[in-house]
Amino acid sequence: MKIFPFLVLLFAASSLHAAPSCLIVKHASAARQFFVNGANWQYVAGDFPAGMKWKSNIWDRDIRKAKKLGGKVVTLKSDYTAADLEEAKRSCAE
Repeated sequence: MKIFPFLVLLFAASSLHAAPSCLIVKHASAARQFFVNGANWQYVAGDFPAGMKWKSNIWDRDIRKAKKLGGKVVTLKSDYTAADLEEAKRSCAE
């Protein structure tokens, strides 16, 4: 039974050093902003910070909240290529 407290401590320490979330977004087109009631950004890849729900249409307030919760946000141009996405994923890994 002495190993149980050690495992609890190990789990708690590992959760403190979890990698921060990284969200990759692109600017939404004017048509998308109109039809989705002003969503400025569109989800491309990555993870939302803990405490935020996944959504495909993202407002500026969501970007601010993600940053406030310790997440990183990488922005792609609207006509991004596969190479641009790979570069954004590498940026997230840093």
